[in-house]
Amino acid sequence: MANKFFIDEKLYSYILEYGIRDNPILKELRQETALLHNGKMQITAEQAQFMGFLAKITNAKKYLEFGVFTGYSSLSMALAMGNDSQSVCLEKNENYIQIARKYWTKAGVNERIKVLHDDALKSCEYLIKNNYLNYFDFAFIDSDKNNIMKYYEYCLLLVKSGGIIVIDNVLFHGEVAQENKSTFANSIHELNKLIQLDNRVEMSLIPIADGLSLIYKK
Repeated sequence: MANKFFIDEKLYSYILEYGIRDNPILKELRQETALLHNGKMQITAEQAQFMGFLAKITNAKKYLEFGVFTGYSSLSMALAMGNDSQSVCLEKNENYIQIARKYWTKAGVNERIKVLHDDALKSCEYLIKNNYLNYFDFAFIDSDKNNIMKYYEYCLLLVKSGGIIVIDNVLFHGEVAQENKSTFANSIHELNKLIQLDNRVEMSLIPIADGLSLIYKK
């Protein structure tokens, strides 16, 4: 089987130049986040645009996010989904939330984004107890990897039939294909194996950024 997955720096620069319709506020947020010591945790511009594209073609209006970081993905999705959308984002780091709120406010989407400021597993239980079962059109998992299997199972409860779940870092810098895996890479590998055989969903793993799994809940 031929391997067609090759992007060097020159080609990647071309993609960013001709494949992205950038928003000045998104660009500003990327630049501020890049100054943080862990700024590389932020999703890439092409990934954010792709997710927004998925939201548009599926007419997603209710969005659930695991792991806000500085708010780039949630801002991208709120802009893509429009003024009649609603986002619920799970994040326990107050410093990240403050940065996110600044840019959400700048972009005029702050009122459409609710943050549950707690442990993500506790927040999921809160959502289940408060009538969010089968509620969301679109979910994005980009949080701690040790609990990624649990987040996936919660998404299957919280996302409606016909909804989309997107999972980030499913290639984990290539570690998932190595014999000796780190703890995080092994957690992701086990999830990848589960999803491939899970008859509750349709799936496709694509090599955007650090790997994205696209999941359609039947």
